[in-house]
Amino acid sequence: MSLLSWMTAAIVGGIAVPLLLLLYFLKLRRQERKVSSTLLWKKAVQDLQVNAPFQKLRRNLLLLLQLIVLAALLFAIADPVARFMRRPGKLIVLLVDRSASMKTKESADATRMDAAREAALDFIRELPSESRAMVIAFSDKPEIVCGFTDDKRRLARSIERIEPVDGPSRIGEALQLAVAYSSNQIDAPGVAAPEAAQQGAADLELFSDGRIADAQEPFVTRGTMRFYRIGAAVDNVGIVAFDIRREIDRPGVLSVFARVQNFGSSQVTTDVSLSLDGKLLTGPGAVQEVTLGPAELSRKGGSVAGGGAGDSAASRDDRLPDARNVLFEMEHEQAGTIEVKIHRTDALMVDNRVVAPIDPPRELRVLLVTDRRPVEYYVTRAVRSFDIQQVDTLTPARYEAIEEAKLTAEGRSAYDLVILDNHDTDRLPPGNYLFLGGLPKIEGVARGEEVPGTPIVYANEAHPLIRNVNYEAMFVSKWHKLKLPGHAQSLIEGESSPIMVMLTDPGHRYVITTFDVLESDLLISYAFPVFVFNSLGYLAGGETVETSRMIQPGATLTLTVPPGATTARVLRPDGQIDEVPVADRGTASYARTSDTGLYRVTYDDTARTIEPFAVNLLDPAESHIAPNDAFELGGQNVASFSGAIKINQPLWPYAVATAMAFLLLEWWVYNRRVMV
Repeated sequence: MSLLSWMTAAIVGGIAVPLLLLLYFLKLRRQERKVSSTLLWKKAVQDLQVNAPFQKLRRNLLLLLQLIVLAALLFAIADPVARFMRRPGKLIVLLVDRSASMKTKESADATRMDAAREAALDFIRELPSESRAMVIAFSDKPEIVCGFTDDKRRLARSIERIEPVDGPSRIGEALQLAVAYSSNQIDAPGVAAPEAAQQGAADLELFSDGRIADAQEPFVTRGTMRFYRIGAAVDNVGIVAFDIRREIDRPGVLSVFARVQNFGSSQVTTDVSLSLDGKLLTGPGAVQEVTLGPAELSRKGGSVAGGGAGDSAASRDDRLPDARNVLFEMEHEQAGTIEVKIHRTDALMVDNRVVAPIDPPRELRVLLVTDRRPVEYYVTRAVRSFDIQQVDTLTPARYEAIEEAKLTAEGRSAYDLVILDNHDTDRLPPGNYLFLGGLPKIEGVARGEEVPGTPIVYANEAHPLIRNVNYEAMFVSKWHKLKLPGHAQSLIEGESSPIMVMLTDPGHRYVITTFDVLESDLLISYAFPVFVFNSLGYLAGGETVETSRMIQPGATLTLTVPPGATTARVLRPDGQIDEVPVADRGTASYARTSDTGLYRVTYDDTARTIEPFAVNLLDPAESHIAPNDAFELGGQNVASFSGAIKINQPLWPYAVATAMAFLLLEWWVYNRRVMV
């Protein structure tokens, strides 16, 4: 048991108790009267003793009862509480999950976010007066909604303002913020409280459903963490993967792929539909019925089927969802917006719909930069075998000297794919580049030592560039080690270093082979035409929706600005319009993408260019809404609590009731004496 307001009670008691005793000391003395009898002598002697200082307090039942009443009232003023859980520390950080899964409907008029807010508010109401707390809301990125304070009203107002977003749940950066702020006890940016060193590490109070993608990664946490499990709903069917393609050999046909999973505990039959520009298509196969079995209970601690971020969010009693792939095909040769929708009402609706902008088919243009005839022959033959006739060839010297207008169009490369043979260059307008032995002269990329050829030990076969490429039969006599930035993606690796890598920068995509193709058998192997086909499809536009134009919530949109534009106006799905300034390099970045849907970017160039982007959830970890019963952080179990969260049980009502009972007793004793 603890007294939350003991200081107030001590002050009141220091005033009230002496006043009560003083009233007894000041009690009037009786007047003396002479009587002819000795019957009242004994009574008179007693009165004289009582009227003497301190003798007035001897065996006084009324005074005792009044002191008991006063003590009970002082006890109530001290705000006593019985603690059913551990006492919070002096420093507390509340981590409130606001990811997409917190939009789950728990009842007709309440979401999981509502429950998390209420639980956090209950926690704040019961904090001891000497505790200081801060509030961090997080999804894929954290936000400090309230710095350290002991003002409960301020903390409550900040919690009430937290709203869910459509992003995934990652706690790593939130924990880093919590540790950094609690270590220095920052009240405001750059301002530390002087008592910070004496307060110790902060306790972490996590309010979430436990579906956190990076929970199994190692973290540094100095204080004690406690997890409040929020929610109970499990019924959800969602779209977890999505792709649209125009095949090179059939440019007028759209192939739309969607993967649907059932995370609930019962079988589901639902319709999945395809819409174009907001209108439901009525042709054959435009609406498909899908039957999904219930999610199977697994106690192996495995991952969520569907892979990706969900792998680390699994608990020890996880459910593995049933999945079906849905494929739509339609003929459409114009630009537009594709939408795939699940026609079902479940607990989480944000994953029931995906949208994507599509471009019209176009004739691909390829530029080959080489001065070696064998390379020109094999590359040109492979490209033209896929009915691509616009293949231009330049020597490296001519490429560096040619006028800019012939290399660029509307601020981008005039070619869908530029293939550079054994040539390093920094002339790289926004576009797609395939380096065969050469390097882009960009920050973070440099050529290292030469190494002799070794067997290929790894290939990222899931990547579209390597799909169906027989890399195991490829011979490379030697290649160079490369210095690469951290975001480089390895596609093929030898024993000591990568052989093929991919880099993505704003407006640019680079595929780099670290060897000279004439020092290998790549050009004459069966793998080369397949690799060229994959490069044309992935880099040059066979993919109808570019990766940079369809992102997940919270990711940054990288905009390639047309010539003459100085600002970009982004029309959000909620109808708001944001203005984005254009950087010096003709690019712009937009990061307020927390809501799913279609974003339309309008530039202020002479053509008033409009460019659509799509933001979709596509995250099995967020669609898997069943609360995590056994939450682990960094491989360590975290104490979990669910249901009504009670930190302190107030005892002041019992103290008031006790005071009233003794007050009635005192009144009865007093009246009995008077009547006697």
